[in-house]
Amino acid sequence: MNEMKRPADSAWACPRCKQTLEKREFSLYCGVCLQGYRLAEGGIPCLLSNGAGRESDEYWEQKEAVKEMFTSFNRALEENGVSRFSSFMNWGYAEATEGGCSAKGVNEQSLRLLREIMDGVKVQGSDVLEIACGRGGNVRSLCKSYQPRSVAGIDLTEANIAFCHASNRYEYAYFCIGDAEELPVADECFDIVLNIEASDLYPRIRLFYDEVFRILKPGGMFVYADDLDARKFEEGERYLEELGFETVRSRDISEQALLASDLARGNRIAALDGAIAKDDAIWGTMGVPGTSLYDDMRTGKRRYKILHMKKKA
Repeated sequence: MNEMKRPADSAWACPRCKQTLEKREFSLYCGVCLQGYRLAEGGIPCLLSNGAGRESDEYWEQKEAVKEMFTSFNRALEENGVSRFSSFMNWGYAEATEGGCSAKGVNEQSLRLLREIMDGVKVQGSDVLEIACGRGGNVRSLCKSYQPRSVAGIDLTEANIAFCHASNRYEYAYFCIGDAEELPVADECFDIVLNIEASDLYPRIRLFYDEVFRILKPGGMFVYADDLDARKFEEGERYLEELGFETVRSRDISEQALLASDLARGNRIAALDGAIAKDDAIWGTMGVPGTSLYDDMRTGKRRYKILHMKKKA
């Protein structure tokens, strides 16, 4: 494997022009775009472009709504005293043959989901980027169990990254506040790009796919798992193949995700009970039984799939 510098060293790049950033005392600076980017508490890079004049107001309003939603989610966990136990934000995975019992550990279904998603992917010695890393559960698990060379996590929500940074125990794990559709990463930096249950929130999902292709090394693997409208998934797979990806694995796990949601319903509601109104947007993203997200997957309108897409060398 080549000796590229890892993101924490200097490979974070300007989100606009993708050029190397100059580190200053309290900021990072792009000598090409002449843009400065602040360092959040703990020295965390905040590499969000203002995007002035390049997208509609509606586009940026959607971005702000996502940040507000997950900031509220973090606040609710804090208020209910369960923040330190809540490092995952996903459906989970369960098999009917396992007896229909609730998970043995707090995060067992989420850990099982990650194992299913990463099955067959060579992680050892690789440089991994998780886009939309949430509260860092996947990054932590990859570091603990998969022996990567480095793992970087990017998320749009500052509260998520602050939690990741505060709870990080691995010297080769790094975090950055950034946008999936405008990644602050140089070309062909990563062996593996991971994205789980986030892309349906991207206003222009093809920008995200373009960015993933750009930052992966030739022969690198895009490990993608999400619950999307069935037609949107089909269109996305076709577009990824047109970009130059080869489908290595495609697996539908809708039934397993629904069962995991059934089993975890009580814990999820208890974690947020009283801190977030039942009509808040965050409930609709959790896949709790009774939400339209859950119902659409039950009827087949939405599907949960795992894709392994290899960038052609």
